[in-house]
Amino acid sequence: MAIVYYSIFEEPFEIYGLDEDSYPQLLRMPHEVAKALNQHIEIVLNRCTSGGRVRFKTNSPKIYIKVKTKVYGTDIHPIGNTTMNRHGFDMYLDKPNSHEFFGTFTFGFNDRYEYVAAREVGGGEKELTINMPLVGAVESMEIGLEEGSTLSRHTPYKHQKPIVYYGSSITQGECVSRPGKLYSHVISRKYDTNFKCLGLSGSCKAEMPIAEYMAGLDMSAFVCDYDHNATTVEYLKDTHYRLYETIRAKNPDVPYFMITKPDYRYSHEENLRRCVIMESYIRAYTGGDRNVYFIDGTAFFNGMELRECTFEGCHPTDEGHKKMADYIGDVIAKVLNL
Repeated sequence: MAIVYYSIFEEPFEIYGLDEDSYPQLLRMPHEVAKALNQHIEIVLNRCTSGGRVRFKTNSPKIYIKVKTKVYGTDIHPIGNTTMNRHGFDMYLDKPNSHEFFGTFTFGFNDRYEYVAAREVGGGEKELTINMPLVGAVESMEIGLEEGSTLSRHTPYKHQKPIVYYGSSITQGECVSRPGKLYSHVISRKYDTNFKCLGLSGSCKAEMPIAEYMAGLDMSAFVCDYDHNATTVEYLKDTHYRLYETIRAKNPDVPYFMITKPDYRYSHEENLRRCVIMESYIRAYTGGDRNVYFIDGTAFFNGMELRECTFEGCHPTDEGHKKMADYIGDVIAKVLNL
């Protein structure tokens, strides 16, 4: 059977989670914003396609992908990040009330990957989502269908306006086994919500260029998982509430969720950091904002679960992201009436 390849930039394919104005480059934010932050974000992190998805509908019994992927720079966790995390594309069959995992497209063990992979999906028309790598870059991507197959648009998300997640390497997905295990992906499937992931490994520092960029996004909610990469408690104190004010100035009615870090050990510094975030929440709430919410990261993993739910005491494993998705997702769902 002949295979017909289509660029993901062609209709009726739809790309979610990435910066549309940057196409055909697959970036998470405009290049000029990344450049204004630091070289690591400009060259490495902005190219990482964490949260990127392609959606479509077809009756092709087998799906092929032809891609070029690359890891720029050095992994923060060369052991914790699997080949599937760096270069894998995992696929889900989307049904009205469920999402069935259909496997991961991945291949090879070199720095640069150029390959074709295929997955059987069976007969009949089906709606599919293919998630892009979390800590690797996608330089090109085509989807192949068997000749004569139908191709049309995927049903839109029930909640099309995206939730924006901003945070550290945890938010980006360091150390999960494959893309679909990232907590924002899990929430998206559970509640049929669009989202944008701006997790920046080691570089989530709430600088004004990124704050102003995020404030200008059209969003349904803002999830502020900002804590880990603040260099000191004083730096966190100087920037955490400022980030809230910047987002809120252009989004007066958008629900704003403040999260404390999940790998909590009750040290003196961690207590101080948690207090900074709680103080931001109290200041916003007592100032009249009734659409700001505090999510306590100490509740995600209880007791000895910290060892089971993290790779090395910091970055959550698949199990850790599942627990985060359950807790954070429940709060978001109640507020947004999902």
